Amino acid sequence: MRMTGKIEESMIAPCGVNCLACSAYLVGKKPCPGCRAPEEQISRKSCRSCAKKRCAFEQGIQWCFECSRFPCARIKSLDQRYRQNYDVNLIQNGLDAKRDMDAFLQMQRDCFTCISCGGIIDQHHKRCSECGKAIDNK
Repeated sequence: MRMTGKIEESMIAPCGVNCLACSAYLVGKKPCPGCRAPEEQISRKSCRSCAKKRCAFEQGIQWCFECSRFPCARIKSLDQRYRQNYDVNLIQNGLDAKRDMDAFLQMQRDCFTCISCGGIIDQHHKRCSECGKAIDNK
């Protein structure tokens, strides 16, 4: 799958995960439409019942960084896992998005675009979805 010209805000989960670079979105069969899609369109149970997403939406906010408790224990736990396993800092994502959403979206696009072919880099497997090249995006 090729990277889009611009990442839409709707493809960033409330917690700061880039849904466009998620392996569930990039899978060939029944791809996930992203965390903000209507629940009935989301096939992954873990994504459908995400406590972080539910918490944000129940508070009437779109982003966890809008919460006065950001980063809460849930975000800290998820951030630790994402930093350790995928080199993605969700707390920093939230701070960057809060400061300047357009710059954050551009930074995400730059970070997850394969320089070899323009494909989307799967943040979970560190591999280009288009050419299959293993990527180290540090």
